[in-house]
Amino acid sequence: MDQAQSLREKMNRLQAERPRQLQDPLQKTQYQHHPSSRVITITSGKGGVGKSNFSLNFALGLKAEGKKVVILDLDLSTANLNILMGISPRYSLANVLYDQIRIWDVIEKGTEGIEFIHGGFDLQHLMNFDQSKLDYFWNQLNELQSYADYILLDTGAGISKELVDFILASDETIMVATPEPTSIADAYTVLKTVMSYTTEQPKLRLVINRAQTYQEAVETSRAFQHACKTILKLEIQTLGYLLEDLHVRQSVKAQKPFLVMYPNSTAAKNMKQIIYSYLPEFTRSGPSSSKGIRGFFEKIWSRRK
Repeated sequence: MDQAQSLREKMNRLQAERPRQLQDPLQKTQYQHHPSSRVITITSGKGGVGKSNFSLNFALGLKAEGKKVVILDLDLSTANLNILMGISPRYSLANVLYDQIRIWDVIEKGTEGIEFIHGGFDLQHLMNFDQSKLDYFWNQLNELQSYADYILLDTGAGISKELVDFILASDETIMVATPEPTSIADAYTVLKTVMSYTTEQPKLRLVINRAQTYQEAVETSRAFQHACKTILKLEIQTLGYLLEDLHVRQSVKAQKPFLVMYPNSTAAKNMKQIIYSYLPEFTRSGPSSSKGIRGFFEKIWSRRK
């Protein structure tokens, strides 16, 4: 039996045993009311395009609509979700693996009660750990299964094997880009690399950030969609646009999300439109196809066997 099959069987047993083994009784009601969490990878072709800021405000927008959201910060090189909220995390996901801390103890609460987990280590290093630590790690990750409606993965920018795995393993991916040619070129290169590893069509959405005008945003997204469709044979939907807004920069300096600090700003209105566009579509497609965080890590593991 290979490692991937062994992992699947182990996590299936954990799932079956969950009703009798909830480690935190405060979570019991939430487990009973949520289907499998939908795992969304949020990424970009290059750094500096506002990816983490988008992730945070997108999460807050979903939460404002009554959705339970957990953000997992996997940007190991420049992790800054906590900085955007002015918070110093006590623990990270690495502590679950190295120190056997419970997953509930590493979940931090930020602005407006938004929950996030600092990553703190490279997933490829999992292969180097002994079985007892891996068992505990998978057990704790499995506790997140069905805990939230959405688990957002804020990844590092640029091309890496880890990012390809994340995109192919998650339920869907949101690509954040600006109208700058370098940003568009790098985003295209990421998707070109992803398609070199699969014959399937991953579910992709595009967000154009920091456009000077609505027309520029629309033209940029259409050009990008056309290139992906004609060259890569890849369909990518446009989720929405965020126009340039000085309030965003001011909110970053203040370490408060613009959706909270400036709820009537252009950026906040754009984000609310993105949320309103996203939720009805998700409702129509339904959450039943999602295998949650458990299915996500099963796919990651199987791709690395």
